[in-house]
Amino acid sequence: MKKSLSFIPWFAFSIAFWVSPVASGAAPRVVALLPPSGDNVAPEILRASRDILKDHLQRTGAYTVVEPSGAPSTEEPTAAQAAAQAVALGADQALVLRLIHFGTSARVRLTAYAAGSGQVVYWDSTVISGGPDELDTVIQRLVHAMQIGKPVRDSAEIDTVTEKETNQLTRRTANKSFGLHLFTYLPFNTPTGSMTALPGGGLFWLYDARSWMADIAVDLGVADGHGSYAASIGGYYPLLREDFTPYLGGVVRWAYMNLGGQGAGGIVLQPTVGVLLGRLSSVQLRGEVGYFINTFGERERIPTNAVASSPTSEPPKHFSNGFLLNVGLGF
Repeated sequence: MKKSLSFIPWFAFSIAFWVSPVASGAAPRVVALLPPSGDNVAPEILRASRDILKDHLQRTGAYTVVEPSGAPSTEEPTAAQAAAQAVALGADQALVLRLIHFGTSARVRLTAYAAGSGQVVYWDSTVISGGPDELDTVIQRLVHAMQIGKPVRDSAEIDTVTEKETNQLTRRTANKSFGLHLFTYLPFNTPTGSMTALPGGGLFWLYDARSWMADIAVDLGVADGHGSYAASIGGYYPLLREDFTPYLGGVVRWAYMNLGGQGAGGIVLQPTVGVLLGRLSSVQLRGEVGYFINTFGERERIPTNAVASSPTSEPPKHFSNGFLLNVGLGF
């Protein structure tokens, strides 16, 4: 377990804070601040980090700091060594600070051990990307996190936000392709009572984010007095990470359709299965089979010889559904 208090809800942290030694008037906790250790860090920076940590601990009013003799080193004290030094100094806890420098960044780790037992009372670390100038900010953040018993990532205050946290997250670039596609609706439950294929074509933009894919498309179809136009958004899960992959997904489409009735428009839902060939190429071929479901109904046409005695009667609606076959070429 990273920190013993990480599972407690926020209100419990608030209660713990208000009953802390500062708020309740109890004596500050005595902590032994051991000499810091580090890798690829100058001794001057290690000594400075110890002084900064001491200042922030005492400024809270919750800690009284005692310091054993000793110089910074590359070796971090063990739990037993830290606990023994805390006992020798009459402290409740031993605090161990360690700095690890790598590349252009460094990581600062703070560990608190119970005197005698050597049990980890608190542990957390964070990254410095702004150089030694950020030591003061990061150590203040660690002390505040330890005091309130929260993870350091959740304990930022206005003046303890690090440079790394101000940077935007790096985004992966999705592969993009533009293409043409041809399709055919094969509808059931039409206003005419018969299935009349409705072919068409359109443009699509496919975005491949490796673990998932998405596209947007605009379509137009016309045949034998029937017609449709639509705009759609689709999301898909590729089953393979190779140049050829089948995929599963769904499409949400806004469409206007006339399938032999008075015409109607609305949202169309379409589960889809397909294959993509040339996923790693500059030219891609797609094939799909979907089943579209209209959430809107299209009324039958009013016959020209309608009964004059019931001019206000509405013809029935038909909620069409059926297959959609689609083939596309992207580049």
